[in-house]
Amino acid sequence: MSMGLQVQLSSNSPVRLAAEFNCASGELVALVGASGSGKTTLLRSIAGLHRSADLAGFIKLGDQLWMDSAQGVFLAPQERRVGLVFQQYALFPHLNAINNIAACADSMPANSQKDSQNLAKEWLDRLGMADLAERLPHQLSGGQQQRVALARALVRIQGGQGSDDAGTRGVLLLDEPFSAVDAPMRQVLYRELAQLRQSLNVPIVLVTHDLHEARRLADRIVIIDAGESLQSGPPAHVIRSPRNARVAALVGIHNHFHAQFNSSGSTQALLYWGELRLRVQDKGKIQSGTQVTWVLAGEAVQVLQANDTPDPSTNRLICTLREMLPLGEISLCRLAVHGTPDTIQLNLPTAQLTAMGLNTGHEITLAVPLDAAHIMPLRI
Repeated sequence: MSMGLQVQLSSNSPVRLAAEFNCASGELVALVGASGSGKTTLLRSIAGLHRSADLAGFIKLGDQLWMDSAQGVFLAPQERRVGLVFQQYALFPHLNAINNIAACADSMPANSQKDSQNLAKEWLDRLGMADLAERLPHQLSGGQQQRVALARALVRIQGGQGSDDAGTRGVLLLDEPFSAVDAPMRQVLYRELAQLRQSLNVPIVLVTHDLHEARRLADRIVIIDAGESLQSGPPAHVIRSPRNARVAALVGIHNHFHAQFNSSGSTQALLYWGELRLRVQDKGKIQSGTQVTWVLAGEAVQVLQANDTPDPSTNRLICTLREMLPLGEISLCRLAVHGTPDTIQLNLPTAQLTAMGLNTGHEITLAVPLDAAHIMPLRI
């Protein structure tokens, strides 16, 4: 029997929801969207902390029904085995690290006070904080406070390493847990979470507005906008193949253009892009003559040198290098495409640009494969 999390919720007030997603045991799913998009409301709904008069749908963990509006089921937060890590830690200021964790273990009926202390110590050991057990929150750094908050959540959903049901009954919810720490500590916490996941077998749902964070940590992302789940899938797939123009905008795709799609009746079609005619793949999903929006996968684009023989199956774009911003090994380049009013933004190897003697104002030829263009209707 699957022990994954299944969520399907709708509501019109006070916050609109029209979201559906699932998260398997051992999987990390990131809910990605702008501030106010409904991500945290979804997380609070899973935890049982949000309930509106018209909230409908269901929340299920394996065979445990946490909410079902059709059956009138709504478990209280304490009846759901949820570990929730907040953005601002939410530690008890008067309790030291070990007692902050033990307080959560105390809420589990099967635990005695001694059990709770042992569980708290075990998780502090696992997170490398045994020597900080007696410190109060204000005596801990931001990263250390976040580790205590994480340990508290893990005690709630897993108990200890020797628990009979460890890893099978809980859900770990992370509400922008890294946004309150500085960049170096954030990298450390990313690595620790990745290592910790190897020993966890619970669904993990992460709320973030940071797409780079989601790409680094998540197995799948769910794009949320105005409470609605627009698209889900592996990060690389969603970013390379957004479902529509709104998703493309939300994931921050820079190379996003308009054109007219003209089918040739075969596996290829033409994009009428300004004065250019780009050959693209025809998957038979868009009617010929349709105005479309499309995105270019920058990682598939190749810079041609003077002595290169381009693959005849690729498109060739003549561009002028308008801007080149070196960022270490990579340079952020903005190129004006001849024959169109548009510019392309690419991350190109700084060493290659230097070797070619390229600078702003110089002309560059790009080779663009047919499958580098992902084409979408203007509206769905």
